Amino acid sequence: MLALSLGQALNEAGKSFAYLKPISSSVSYATGEPIDRDAQAIASILDLDTDIKQIAPVTLETPFLQEVIESGDHGFRRRILRAFEQTTTGRDVAVVEGRQYLGLGVTAGLSDFDIAEILHADIVLLTRYDTEAAIDRVLCALRLLGSDVHMLGVILNSVSMETQLNGLTDVFAPFLDERGAEVLGIVPYDHSLHSIYVDEIVERLGGRAVTSLPLDNEVRHFRIGATGVESALRLFRRTPDLGVITGGDRIDIQEAALETPSLRCLILTGNHLPQRAIVRKANERGVPIILIGQEPMAAAALCEGLLSQSRIRPGDRLDRAISLVRSNVDVERIFEKADDR
Repeated sequence: MLALSLGQALNEAGKSFAYLKPISSSVSYATGEPIDRDAQAIASILDLDTDIKQIAPVTLETPFLQEVIESGDHGFRRRILRAFEQTTTGRDVAVVEGRQYLGLGVTAGLSDFDIAEILHADIVLLTRYDTEAAIDRVLCALRLLGSDVHMLGVILNSVSMETQLNGLTDVFAPFLDERGAEVLGIVPYDHSLHSIYVDEIVERLGGRAVTSLPLDNEVRHFRIGATGVESALRLFRRTPDLGVITGGDRIDIQEAALETPSLRCLILTGNHLPQRAIVRKANERGVPIILIGQEPMAAAALCEGLLSQSRIRPGDRLDRAISLVRSNVDVERIFEKADDR
């Protein structure tokens, strides 16, 4: 979202820019070869005409740590540098997206600070403000980066406006600023942005749909249907934008879920085919039924994790996310500090 928001701001300012995601660890084979879908979506939204293989030059298909230790980095550093040179020729700015955390890939010399050093890039550090430990993480990052890499500042994400904002603005932001980590943004937590579309659930859980419906419903909450029907129904009715996970043999729970107006999908575990009457009712209601192989508790854990890892795709949710970032991050200050070098 930050890379996309910076790209939009550069477009609006009439600046030519390149976007790069040097290393992708989650790829799709929809086209027959490994492709980073998020990078592809960002390139499309920002109207970039660069080849996706240059935007995302290294796609990691499997964990590669042991292989790298035994046989080297497979020319990844050279590939990243070559892609960077090709995509940035004649451009004013390059926006380079980092990885899941700062030290990821350090064993192979492919961490964010390694890549920043290779590309002579500035760093904007982004961290989730879960507790005050986030401040410790920022200070640890400063030590890791040392003086060789230029850090523009830090953005604190998922901040509770009710309980955390005052402490951040009054105490921690000045504290970090004094230590060389200017706070460039405080982005509030927005629960409405934590959601996933049904087609992603199917793909990422290895499931299949048994209804003849589009898979574009948006799910924001998951509930397990494993108790009695009455208690399950009360829980379902209190939950908006609901995905229900239950055993394929729990016909009573399936029927109760399909009586719930807020139901967006029904996930049946154990690969048990539902009864025809259930499928017919789901089709009438416009609620997709998905079959998966996992057991209910494992499926629930996976689905909860997906809520904060949903792919980038055009629509209202993406517009809200970009607006949230643009409203709470000092984009102009980022550009100003980068120009000072």
